[in-house]
Amino acid sequence: VKNLTIKAENPGDVIISSGIEISLSDFTCLDAEKRLYEITLPELISDPWPDSFRGYAGWPEVYIHDNPFHLARWPNEGWAKIDSVIERGSIPREADSAELGGRFQSKELALALIQGLEVERQRTKVEKAESQVTNPDSPIFLSGYWCYKWYDESMRVESIDYETGEVSMAAPHRYGIGGPSGGLFYGINVPGFLDEDSEYYFDRETGTIRMILPERMDENPMVQIGYRDFTLMDIQNCQNVQLEGIMFKYHNGLAVNVLNSDSVEIRHCEFRCLAQSAVEISGGKNCGVHASIVACIGATGISLDGGDRSTLTPAHHYVTKSNIYNFARHIKTYAPGVKLAGVGQIVRGNRFRDAPHNAILFTGNDHLIENNDIKRVCWDTSDAGAIYCGRDWTMGGTVIQNNTIKDLGQASHHHNWAIYLDDLVSGIDILNNIIDNCPSGILVGGGRYNRVIGNKITNCPKASIMYDGRGLNWYTQYIDDPDNELWQRLWAMPITESPWKDRFPWLQEIKDDEPGVPKYVTILDNEIINSAVPAIHPAVKEFGTIQGW
Repeated sequence: VKNLTIKAENPGDVIISSGIEISLSDFTCLDAEKRLYEITLPELISDPWPDSFRGYAGWPEVYIHDNPFHLARWPNEGWAKIDSVIERGSIPREADSAELGGRFQSKELALALIQGLEVERQRTKVEKAESQVTNPDSPIFLSGYWCYKWYDESMRVESIDYETGEVSMAAPHRYGIGGPSGGLFYGINVPGFLDEDSEYYFDRETGTIRMILPERMDENPMVQIGYRDFTLMDIQNCQNVQLEGIMFKYHNGLAVNVLNSDSVEIRHCEFRCLAQSAVEISGGKNCGVHASIVACIGATGISLDGGDRSTLTPAHHYVTKSNIYNFARHIKTYAPGVKLAGVGQIVRGNRFRDAPHNAILFTGNDHLIENNDIKRVCWDTSDAGAIYCGRDWTMGGTVIQNNTIKDLGQASHHHNWAIYLDDLVSGIDILNNIIDNCPSGILVGGGRYNRVIGNKITNCPKASIMYDGRGLNWYTQYIDDPDNELWQRLWAMPITESPWKDRFPWLQEIKDDEPGVPKYVTILDNEIINSAVPAIHPAVKEFGTIQGW
């Protein structure tokens, strides 16, 4: 398709959705005082959830007035913490394929489940005969930061000893149970946990949703239920296509996919109430999202991937002047507002708000991240960055400039950072950014040919700028491993051929140039106000151009 415009006559008049709209009057009222309602819909009957998953396993989503309800959970706020680790279980991250679930003790969880069972038994005695939720022995799933507070996972409970509180999990956590997080978790979708406004329980065997309405609610509101998982709009091999003024809502799959296309623009559109992601653009060139709203999203907001890394040919995909907030509702880590890959993507002039982890996550080369306003992200994680990349010497050419980053979440261990170049990332420019009221400002984890110039860092008490030498201490074991990702990613690029040998000649020499040493760094003209003094490794000073400190 070429030269096509799909435009709403009036913005907001056109809604593309796969959801069901049901009047509250079609629900059964189980308890008017407690505002407890229930409905059974055969089309919601679904397969069992997997024993482990990241964030979302396909359950129906419930909304009233675009406000999402959440699965019944315990505790209602925050996290429970395991009492002690009995067995960590297998650690898939370390190539452990034994598939052994971990074991731990939590007397608090055992008590909560016992109390929940009693609540459900009492409900069953007094509720109307129409009630379909009668199975208190439904599977128990726990979601948590089981080891690190930068990797979340949900797992099924295999068994629990209600007397001792010993819990055995049906699947291993990627990093094993236990670690710096202390084992943080909460339980989801247990009937007895349904006790709070805007919660619901879903019985996948009967297709029943039971929910508690908020106190202040229209007399007979419309309830939106999203339950289908497919791509709402697929644009492939197209040229000069515009979507304008359209709303995509109440859907549990990807909203818009743009593949191998040229000059496709999504403008003045809204993406709301989606269980997974809003837009994915891959292949092709000059495609993007402009002046749009992406809100209440279960996973990543927008993904851009294109260009040719072997030739450093840019795709020039973009996200501009858009409002992106309340994303990563289900997948809480590494599901940013915007994710970049490939070569030459642009993220300019956007507002990012309210998410547990990254606002912008990137890999690849030559991206431009500028003039964005980022607040209240990294809200529920540790060792995270509002703008983040990691573990690749070949990521050169990206510029992060003129962004404002404020009010990041605090951390239980390891700081959260406004801008974070992790594990020897190299060749990045961090220029003229304003960072305020964050635990920490800028972290560069080793690496070389990075430039940190003209940034203003205010009210960052734990660290302002840190440029470490991890390649000379704890990270040495990985540099010495020829199978480490750093080496794999280096040898995957044609570093001895043009344009790589011209743009990044030092990559050919890195193996024989003390690869763990942070060399050829520039740190100049940064303004530090009411913040910790910069911490710069001596090797950075020895081999770089550093002003002060």
